[in-house]
Amino acid sequence: MIEANGLSKDYKEVRALNEISLRVGRGEIFGFFGPNGAGKTTCIKVLCGLTNATGGDASVMGVDVRGSPIQVRDNIAILSEESRFYEEMTPRRYLNMFAKFMLMGRSERLSALNKASDLADIRAFMDRRIAHLSMGQRQRVSLARVLMSDVPLIFLDEPFEGVDITHRRKLREHFKEYVSKGNTVFFTSHNLIEAEHIVDRFAFIHHGKLIAVGTAEELKEKYLAPSYMLHVSDPQTARKVLDDNLRLQSIKIVEGSLSIVLSRRGDASEVAKLLVHEGIDIYEMKSVGTMEEVFERTSRGG
Repeated sequence: MIEANGLSKDYKEVRALNEISLRVGRGEIFGFFGPNGAGKTTCIKVLCGLTNATGGDASVMGVDVRGSPIQVRDNIAILSEESRFYEEMTPRRYLNMFAKFMLMGRSERLSALNKASDLADIRAFMDRRIAHLSMGQRQRVSLARVLMSDVPLIFLDEPFEGVDITHRRKLREHFKEYVSKGNTVFFTSHNLIEAEHIVDRFAFIHHGKLIAVGTAEELKEKYLAPSYMLHVSDPQTARKVLDDNLRLQSIKIVEGSLSIVLSRRGDASEVAKLLVHEGIDIYEMKSVGTMEEVFERTSRGG
């Protein structure tokens, strides 16, 4: 779906992209993360044909971005912060206009508009002039526009901005259903904890350079110590059993739960076996490493 090789983008005194190479397949939600100024927006603009790279090459759906940027944009939808809007329009008229651009019939437009406005949580201000909307509300109107598009690839920049918890859950379900049909989402956000609920593969960019790519499991395996929190029936006995039988970096009881750091991630399955053998009930065992910790470690050169 997306292939980029050695992408570079230079401005007067800044290299915004430093030879980035990545591949994004069909049917996945691909997360692209980094701090402000890392190069995320520049990379998306290059992939969408909105700005020219100064080095490297890229293709989107088999189309050369540098050679045919308009053809690329005809088959994608982009959610980004819009600096110019149709201020005098209401969201209803704005979305209806874009539905006409997509050659939707009247009944199809109405159905698509209702579904998108519900997912993006904009029903409360559908008939208010866009000029009177906050930046967060405008972002949600733009999101609704993207949700109405019938294209195989969408680029989403902070799609959950200003959306409440209930509608975020609906959006996650919608995007998962969307990619299950062979479509692709290229997703950026500052919220890595929330991203773990939706992203299939992560890519981290720092100072214009790609520093890590992989699934959450792969990246945690590579960059984080195998840490777990266990809620068990007998923490004291469980602590002794595990300490006697496994190589541990640390083990301690924290507020009635057992916190352990294994020397080898592969020993995680042995934890349950040992405790069950000793008659200790395991109510919960969860990994405590987060993708935020992965990013912090990779950005420090870990």
